[in-house]
Amino acid sequence: MAPFQKRFVELAAERSPLCVGIDPSAESLKGWGLTDDINGLRAFCDGLVEACAPLVAAVKPQSAFFERHGPAGMEVLRDTVAAAKSHGALVIIDVKRGDISTTAAAYAAAFLGPGSAFGGDAITASAYLGFGSLDPIFEVARREAAGVFVVVRSSNPEGTQLQQAKLSDGRTVAEHLSDAIAARNVADEPGGLGLIGAVLGATMGEEAGRLAERLPNALLLLPGIGAQGATIAGVRNQFGAHYARVIPTISRGIARSGPAAADLRRAVERHVAELRAAG
Repeated sequence: MAPFQKRFVELAAERSPLCVGIDPSAESLKGWGLTDDINGLRAFCDGLVEACAPLVAAVKPQSAFFERHGPAGMEVLRDTVAAAKSHGALVIIDVKRGDISTTAAAYAAAFLGPGSAFGGDAITASAYLGFGSLDPIFEVARREAAGVFVVVRSSNPEGTQLQQAKLSDGRTVAEHLSDAIAARNVADEPGGLGLIGAVLGATMGEEAGRLAERLPNALLLLPGIGAQGATIAGVRNQFGAHYARVIPTISRGIARSGPAAADLRRAVERHVAELRAAG
């Protein structure tokens, strides 16, 4: 199987680089007139996947909204991943895991690859325990031809103090992580995209664009477009030459168009057209 980054680039060229977020929060279920239980969860996810997955390169289910329903919710996550893949979309499971040694490897084994419990093509990860602590996750990802997106700069205000903290060499934590990702990718895939991507908040504007310059060999997962205020036109302007590696992610901005399948498809097609115009 080709590496995740290669599969994504090819599928993005064929369809669109748009990533549809699947965030079945209580508010979202209510917005569709669904009950906040397993039945509502399954109906919401089935509706989004059936309407959207055939049109885009990737979908991104947020694991927390499934976990809150217990084991039955995790069954829905597994089924949602399988359904999206049956439509040819790649699945980035948003779990933001991070740990050390065998525990990190176990997280990766749970979520990454066709033989794993959840079958994800990629996951998000947190490097708070140190970038090197993610090595076991990277090893599993390489073996499974999967991807890992490390949170570098998030859009939540609480993240700013830590992510912009200065190290002894003068770099911020976010810059340090960016450089570590770039170095690891160039060692693994000289001259091409590596398996490690970065999560950059789309609402971070010029700061995210500057970090992209330090990540020349990484895919860039950008949440925050739509409901959080960022726009595709703004992202195109801020990322410049690095825009080709951006994976724009829209969750509520698409889900709010539901539950009618035709309305969901129109919302996706509208964003896809906007992406093409910006490109």
